[in-house]
Amino acid sequence: MGDFKRSYGKEWVINYIAMWLIELNDDSNVKMKMSDAQMEFTATRIYETYSLKVTDLTLFFRNIKEGVYGQFYENLSREKIMGWLAEYYKIRCEYGEMQSQCNHENFSMTKDPIPKEVIDKMFEGVGSDKVVHDHEKDGLGKRINRVITKDLITSIKSESMEFLKEYIIKNDVDSKTYDETIYQLVEKEIDIRNKLK
Repeated sequence: MGDFKRSYGKEWVINYIAMWLIELNDDSNVKMKMSDAQMEFTATRIYETYSLKVTDLTLFFRNIKEGVYGQFYENLSREKIMGWLAEYYKIRCEYGEMQSQCNHENFSMTKDPIPKEVIDKMFEGVGSDKVVHDHEKDGLGKRINRVITKDLITSIKSESMEFLKEYIIKNDVDSKTYDETIYQLVEKEIDIRNKLK
């Protein structure tokens, strides 16, 4: 989200978060829904309180809809959403710490490059599925029917930062073209490039 802030500004990011809240509010089956002012305030508080990625928002709101944090009962409120987000963020940080430890341990154990035969075996059978990106209107139609192969990472690395940002915006979990593998690879590439700045 920090990259979006640099590209589009704080208000754009807050409005983006607010879109998630509006969609949740419309989708929820409660008697008392949030007002526009409450959703705007909640979006601002989320922006100011947490450092989140687009995938965090996607997972968090999907968890709410699936009842991971419990029932909504009578209403949907800022207090409930911020409480659920605190719970999500705590677990995310714990997983992040564990992953960081695992990466450190794995790095120290695997200083030698992986042999080509092992890589070929790992990617055996990959490449039969196709992902359709319907971006004809945006001039990105040349990327339709990209085949998932072991060259996918190289392909993503060759894309411009502008294209990667557009991909994240247009291919979230609710879109018809969402592909979790590609989405995560694109997000990871954006993070890597931001750290190199």
